[in-house]
Amino acid sequence: MKRSILLAAALIFTGAPETPPATNEISGYEYTVIDGEVTVVGFTGEPVYIDIPGFIEGCPVTEIRDNAFYNCHSLKSIKLPDTVLKIGHHSFYACYELESVILPDGLEEIGMGCFCGCGELSYVELPDTLKVLPDSCFRACASLTAVTLPQELETIEKLCFSGCRELRSVETGDSLADIGERAFYMCGGLGYVYIPPSVKNIGTEALGYDCDGNMLIKHTEMIIAGAEGSAAERYAEENGMVFAAGDRSVGAFAEIGINDDPSGIPAAAWWGLAVFAATGAAVLWWVFGGSGEGSLNDDKKD
Repeated sequence: MKRSILLAAALIFTGAPETPPATNEISGYEYTVIDGEVTVVGFTGEPVYIDIPGFIEGCPVTEIRDNAFYNCHSLKSIKLPDTVLKIGHHSFYACYELESVILPDGLEEIGMGCFCGCGELSYVELPDTLKVLPDSCFRACASLTAVTLPQELETIEKLCFSGCRELRSVETGDSLADIGERAFYMCGGLGYVYIPPSVKNIGTEALGYDCDGNMLIKHTEMIIAGAEGSAAERYAEENGMVFAAGDRSVGAFAEIGINDDPSGIPAAAWWGLAVFAATGAAVLWWVFGGSGEGSLNDDKKD
């Protein structure tokens, strides 16, 4: 247990009525115990893998404090217990080496910018108990390729996934109501998204926008799928993008990346077309133009 000598002396001479909670340390992180609950408040040294237990000193671990692992560049993996209810703002900001995160099932609140700048983060698992993904929560997570949003999620705030350039798949729940301004800005890999009819508001430049220096780019080939007469259709029409009417199944074969090819058609699609064309040409040649014995154009002459 670490206590400040100067603070202790001040309490003796001033007669201060309250003693601030002591900060305790376990290998890799620090914590406090207040009113029978444990809060993780920071890290020590250069931890790489951290496994936080559900109970410390017989008390449940319920919170990860604001900025607790801010700029912890060594951290690659952290396991949080199901007792954690809240993760504060910027708790894992700029943890460049953090690769995967599985958030606990009972989590109720996550702070703004929590995983902003985690450039190596490629996998995240979100619990269905979350109702809000806040401002810049996963901003600039450049390695994130897919995300399944919680079924109970109601709001994606502004800039939440902005700068996730490799993001190609977003699976939405049926409770989503609001998508904030530039929520998926600069997500060039995301060429298709299904927006459920529960969504009522889609913010400015939330989908299908990018930038080149100071120049704003609109990807008119972006496919917005959803119900007719929905916010999805309105957004597509107002922003000059493609609207596909239907349910989630319309995207079953549509893993499209805007930046795969300058025309907006994925490289894989071009390759498939090329193979199909080559095969067709070979068949036509055999049927009509071949000079071999099996050619249908090889007429017998008397």
